[in-house]
Amino acid sequence: MADDVISLKSRRKQRTKAHRRWKVKPRFFLLLLSLLLIWVAAGFVNRYLHIVMLQSKIVRVEREIAALETRNEAVRQQLKEMQTDAYIERVAREKLGLIKPGEVVYIPMHAAGPDDPADVAKRPGASSSAGGY
Repeated sequence: MADDVISLKSRRKQRTKAHRRWKVKPRFFLLLLSLLLIWVAAGFVNRYLHIVMLQSKIVRVEREIAALETRNEAVRQQLKEMQTDAYIERVAREKLGLIKPGEVVYIPMHAAGPDDPADVAKRPGASSSAGGY
């Protein structure tokens, strides 16, 4: 029966050995805290970069809006000008060749340029020193 009884001393040794395996040291908490801080800092950096990227997109879109508003105003002015009688008359005269009643149209002929051949007949009585005609 004495062999079946486990001494209190040996039992405490078994318990302390098992307890020592799972003992948490302060280094573990320091490591855990540093990992948590790194994770939080990475989150902040990620959000900051996202905000900077969105702000640059906002600036680009605002510039596009300003350019389009300027262009839109120019088109409005052009449309307003195109609806005037003077513009319609000018386009009718220049592009369509229309005239008002009672007007005479003079169509200019092609003027001789410096590279055109000189096939114009001489005036009678002109000196013949220029050619051999």
